[in-house]
Amino acid sequence: MGKKAKSDNLIPGNGRKKSLISRIKDSHIAVITVILVLVLLVCYACYMLGGAREDGLSFWDVIVYNLLALAGNDYEFTGTPAGRILGLIVLVLGVLALSTITGYISSALVASKLNAERGIKKMQNMKDHIIVCGWKNDIKNLITGILRKNRNLSVSDIILITGADDVKTQALKDDPVLKGLNLLKGDFTEEQTLKNAGIGAAAKVLIIGESGENLDDELIDSRVFVTALLARNLNSKCHICAQIRTERYRNYLEAQGCAEIIYTEEYTRHILTTSTNYSGMSKVMSSLLDNGDGISVQIEPVPEKWIGRKYSEFFDMYKKEKNILLLGILENMGVEKEIKHSILSEAQKSTNYGEIIQRLKTVKSMETNKPLLNPGDDYLIPANSGAIILGAEV
Repeated sequence: MGKKAKSDNLIPGNGRKKSLISRIKDSHIAVITVILVLVLLVCYACYMLGGAREDGLSFWDVIVYNLLALAGNDYEFTGTPAGRILGLIVLVLGVLALSTITGYISSALVASKLNAERGIKKMQNMKDHIIVCGWKNDIKNLITGILRKNRNLSVSDIILITGADDVKTQALKDDPVLKGLNLLKGDFTEEQTLKNAGIGAAAKVLIIGESGENLDDELIDSRVFVTALLARNLNSKCHICAQIRTERYRNYLEAQGCAEIIYTEEYTRHILTTSTNYSGMSKVMSSLLDNGDGISVQIEPVPEKWIGRKYSEFFDMYKKEKNILLLGILENMGVEKEIKHSILSEAQKSTNYGEIIQRLKTVKSMETNKPLLNPGDDYLIPANSGAIILGAEV
């Protein structure tokens, strides 16, 4: 990625660009301040040049007069031409200031009401939730499937960001099964929309893209790619899963360190080619993933006490103690940035320069979330690993 261009609209301390709303607010405040200063200056000119002092009036009297004039009072404190001209200027500036202030207050109240109705404030304060970006016709089945696989979650822990029309989204809101679902209308490729969804404290982000009549696969995937980059930039620890339709964008996402990439065309091709050789393979694959009986392939972290021990011992433990079939090991499980940081932190504690260099080489060539199915009995389980199991869903 190239160097970021410098900008004059940066927020001190974090280097991020100000949002459009923040800049509008700042501009309103600046306009109001300038107008009020001009009013005070003209009032002072009235006091000094308009004959107010000669009539025995104070500067405070001049300000009060102009406020009364602004309210429609025809009281005059001086009849000199200069005083009347300056009073007219104050009147015009006062009208501008009043209209700007009332306009700002009105827009702020309307925005606050809209935000309250959309639940943005609540979403911004959520933690460890799941954000789903996009829309598909069977979105209800997708969300209910997420809840079934994550039984510690409730429907209120999910935020759906979509630009789908109101008819579709209203049907989703009215569905009793999805009562409590947080629905955020907007463009998930925009930074502010993701912030409104509390991206900074989210546990997982699922980007499925948004299909439409005027959107081809390339355009849909480009939006998925942009969203994945934004999500990783705003939250380096969240688990990001991106669904794509073209192979080119899979390569782009892999180059940016996105470890969870669902390329649907590849899976379809594998199932089709395998089914030509083995009868029933499509049903076997469906059963492994989820056929509704509560038995499926899952991944869980390897306990610390099993790190460095033989795979055969680990396999026997799962079979005898848990009656679960261990299929293999997922090496370097987790977010790439966190795993590399952990390995480098451990390397810095060592005084053996040869070991440090070796770990640096390991980090450079490391592949995150690398599945190793049915390894040899003498295979030693490494750190940061997950157990690939076939068993009842917890």
